[in-house]
Amino acid sequence: MNERDLYGVDELSKDRLFFGVDSNVRANNTLQNNLTQFEWVKRNKSHPNFWFRNINGKNSLTIEEIDFIRMCGTKIGAVCRDDGPKEKIIQGDIFVSGLLNTINKLRIPQGSAIFIAFDDDDIVSTEYMYGYAQKLLSSGFVPGFKANTDAHYPFDKEFSRGIKYENNVFKKCLVWATTPVIDEYDGITTTHLIHPENWLPFAPSGITRNDIDVWQYGRKCHPINDNFDEETFFNVNLTNNFDLVNKYLF
Repeated sequence: MNERDLYGVDELSKDRLFFGVDSNVRANNTLQNNLTQFEWVKRNKSHPNFWFRNINGKNSLTIEEIDFIRMCGTKIGAVCRDDGPKEKIIQGDIFVSGLLNTINKLRIPQGSAIFIAFDDDDIVSTEYMYGYAQKLLSSGFVPGFKANTDAHYPFDKEFSRGIKYENNVFKKCLVWATTPVIDEYDGITTTHLIHPENWLPFAPSGITRNDIDVWQYGRKCHPINDNFDEETFFNVNLTNNFDLVNKYLF
């Protein structure tokens, strides 16, 4: 696989893998070397087709950053976190109700995907995921889950249960797998022109590998300090979902 196989979003690219990143800082953040985080990604990898950013919490997405990323010709993906309990339908519904204010302030268009990120040890139930997904769907957005899809962790069981018993909702949800992280891409400082040769994200038991929409195959790549001497890095991702890049990102 070469760099051209990963770049370009057009009708001729539907069977290709698209490269993108997610980061813990803003794409327009200035680093210690006077490059922006976006320029740092391009220097060390390639021009990203998409850039996922958190829309709540620390270093969250701003209108200025949205304008910057769009000017760079890259699509934006929205990610959120819920630090509260995640066990009941109503908790998922209430969280989205509050999140909609942020979505509206950022002018994220309807039809966009909103991924909620779960940590490996999060206690999250099928019911919560259903409440989250149903509220987003009824509000005109596409629900997504970013999680460790290894069956040794809770997400597999709870999501697969949703697929079995609430298929009408869960089949509309996107899945972003954070495993497996390939050893050679963990904390790597030399990602230039190298990529996984095969599409091998772990898949929850209720779906297949081809149903995974995004795969985070490497994390904490190219660490560097910013202008405030805080360490930054970016995670590397692939997608084979043409519609994700063209319809569900903004």
